[in-house]
Amino acid sequence: MTQIYKSQDINILIVDDNIENIQIIGQILMGQNYNLSFATSGSEALHMLMEAEQKYDLLLLDVLMPGQDGFSVCRKIRSNPALSQLPIIFLTAKADSKSVLTGLELGANDYIFTPFNNRELLLRVKTQIDLKKQREALETFNQSLEEIIAQRTEQLHLALSKLEILEQAKSNFLRLISHELRTPLNIISGFTEILQESLQNTAHVGDLAELKTSTDQLISLAETALLITEIQLGKYAPDFSLIDLKAICKENARRYQKSFKGVYLQFHFNYAQNDSKVYGDHNLIDNIVGKVTENAINACGDRCEITFQLTREGENTVLEINDDGTGFDAKDMEQIFEKFSKEGPDLNYDGFGLGLSTVKLVMDLHRGKVSVRNHEQGGASVRLEFPKSYSSPAGTP
Repeated sequence: MTQIYKSQDINILIVDDNIENIQIIGQILMGQNYNLSFATSGSEALHMLMEAEQKYDLLLLDVLMPGQDGFSVCRKIRSNPALSQLPIIFLTAKADSKSVLTGLELGANDYIFTPFNNRELLLRVKTQIDLKKQREALETFNQSLEEIIAQRTEQLHLALSKLEILEQAKSNFLRLISHELRTPLNIISGFTEILQESLQNTAHVGDLAELKTSTDQLISLAETALLITEIQLGKYAPDFSLIDLKAICKENARRYQKSFKGVYLQFHFNYAQNDSKVYGDHNLIDNIVGKVTENAINACGDRCEITFQLTREGENTVLEINDDGTGFDAKDMEQIFEKFSKEGPDLNYDGFGLGLSTVKLVMDLHRGKVSVRNHEQGGASVRLEFPKSYSSPAGTP
């Protein structure tokens, strides 16, 4: 191997059995940032390409050479994975289309015909080198991008794994707490009822009533926490069927009329339609109607009027629960449905933070809507809108 000119960045191998042609090309490329090497036969060129430590950026290859001609050399280069991307410019005096097509079919990148045009040679060489460098830069970028993606993917897998572990831990914890709370609380509630019956004429009747109310609230809290967790984790299996909203409203009115004995309660029922049935999970709908009703009672004080209003809007059924209480705080309206917002309004759990997000969670499962508003004359309204029907609840297959 003989080096004619040295430069800094680019290595070019000139292959021609005519030394005069090599000298002419070398003079034309002189002054460019190229390291120029030459070979005078196809076999020598292949040896230099395959055995030498130096990597070449461009091959200027004569077509007509004794022994292995340019076509043969090109064919071997393209069949070698280590050299297959090397740009090749054929040098030939043959301007016929057959030679050009043969070279291109073998994988040549370009052709230069002799006698050489200085400017054309420089431009064609520069074009092929620029394309090679751009391709290499793109390959480097893609490789770096793949490495980054692989790293991020691994990080996401780890994060997802940790999240799944945390979600499972949360689920197990809440299930455990719910179970551990409900069991002793049910016992306390039962004994409280027995004590109430046996101590009717004592000074402790009021205290026992407070104890019973607080115990029932804690039981409800445990059940709600478990319900919310199951819905959020997709573990709740809804039992959807046609349910009667009128019956649910009347049952909740009866239930709270009995449990809030110290409050003057009046329930009104305004049904503008005969058909009050919707498609949903009875336990969930009964649960959220009860929560909204209880919240309304606690917003009223010692006297409370609650109206259950059923209307039809298009094909949807709307249940509005209206009260004459204090209404919702204006600053809470924007975040009223945020999950467990500490600043959001409570559903009568005095600091437990189980707000209207519970109601929204259930309505989302039913593909329904929930909204709230304050009345100008006082009081508030919670509006539950149920779609006519659908094939399956949200979040189920």
